[in-house]
Amino acid sequence: MKKFMSLLMVLGMLLLTACGQNSDSATAEENSTEGDSEKTITVITTAGGYPFNAKNAKSQELEGFMIDIINELASRTDTKTEFTTGEWSSLIPSVQSGKADVIVDGMYITEERKEVINFTEPVFSYGEGLIVQEDDTTTKSLEDLAGKTVGVQIGTSYKDMLEEKASGINFEVKTYQNQADMLKDIQNGRIDAALADSPTFGYLLKLNPDSKFRIVEDYEPALAGLIGIGISKEQTELLEKLNTAIAEMKEDGTFKEIYAKWGIDWDFN
Repeated sequence: MKKFMSLLMVLGMLLLTACGQNSDSATAEENSTEGDSEKTITVITTAGGYPFNAKNAKSQELEGFMIDIINELASRTDTKTEFTTGEWSSLIPSVQSGKADVIVDGMYITEERKEVINFTEPVFSYGEGLIVQEDDTTTKSLEDLAGKTVGVQIGTSYKDMLEEKASGINFEVKTYQNQADMLKDIQNGRIDAALADSPTFGYLLKLNPDSKFRIVEDYEPALAGLIGIGISKEQTELLEKLNTAIAEMKEDGTFKEIYAKWGIDWDFN
């Protein structure tokens, strides 16, 4: 009986010791997490496509010029980045609810959006770009496409704009589920022109200089806008830090280096 009682006492001490170690370990882990969270910003993006942001097929890492920009900004503000992805419609609600700290995507700065979130100073600007078949050296605008067929992706604002102008200019609009099929058709002569994000065309031409289409450099976009990094209204200190770093990057040429890497450009001066 004494031996049995002694065994129970030993087991009890072991259980107490184990519980105490688990508690201390959990507390340390919590403190470590809290310390890390102060220096980490959660970045939400759609990973919608190159050159803005996309997931590398081999490494599964996010990359693109907007990813390079936020990583450089984080480095200059002594913070780390933790990425998460979501649908376009979830971006703003995510920073409003605190699930993410910043939005890094091709999001225009608009008055409507500024009512619910803040934006940094602009980090890029773009609108739609126009491409034509490589032997078309005369087209400079949509007006020059009368009697021709123009491709555009479904679900974009460019599609709505083209359809509004189609009857007045007298061109046909052909829609596509994806840009790959649209580009294939223009290079095979099935359509005469195509509209999409201008940075996309620049990036594709950088990757494939022999592509059989021409970017219309004289084209003036109708839907151009400025891009900023979206931040919740509560994160005013982070906003100030990022804006300071953005000004430094524009001044020292870092932005131009990032743009050149991805085959794009923006004259922010």
